Amino acid sequence: MLYRLPFQDAAGHPLTLSGFKDVHDDPGFDLWRDTSTLYTRILAGHVHTDPADPADPADPAAAEAGARVVAAGIITIHIPDFLRQLTTFRVSGSALEATRGLETFGRLFLGDLWKVYGAFVPAGNADAIGEPR
Repeated sequence: MLYRLPFQDAAGHPLTLSGFKDVHDDPGFDLWRDTSTLYTRILAGHVHTDPADPADPADPAAAEAGARVVAAGIITIHIPDFLRQLTTFRVSGSALEATRGLETFGRLFLGDLWKVYGAFVPAGNADAIGEPR
C-alpha cells in the first residue's frame, strides 16, 4: 500500500509524506502488523506522480529520486488507537449515500487485504466470513 500526502510545515514550506505498508502473506498471522505499520519519509517540496500530467513521472521512485529527505521513520497504530480513529469517519449526503460511501471504502480496503490474506480461508467457507464481492 502506497501513501503520498503533500502538505506544508508551520513556516509554509512544501513537504511530501511518502510511505508504504509492506502487506504480504508470509508465515504466521501478521495481518495487523502489516496493515498498521507505515514506513515513511518526509521529502522537501511537493513531489507528484500524476500519470495524466506529462510533466510528472508516473513512477514514484523516479519522482522521488531528486527529492531531499527531510526525515524518515516508522509510524505504527495500536488497536485502541485504531478503534478511536474509526469513530472519526464522516460521510456526507443522505443516510443511504453515507452508508454506501462507508461500504465502498470498506470493500476497497478489505478487498485488497482479501487478495493477500484470503488464501487462509477454505474456498467453501468464503461466504461465511463475508468475502468482498
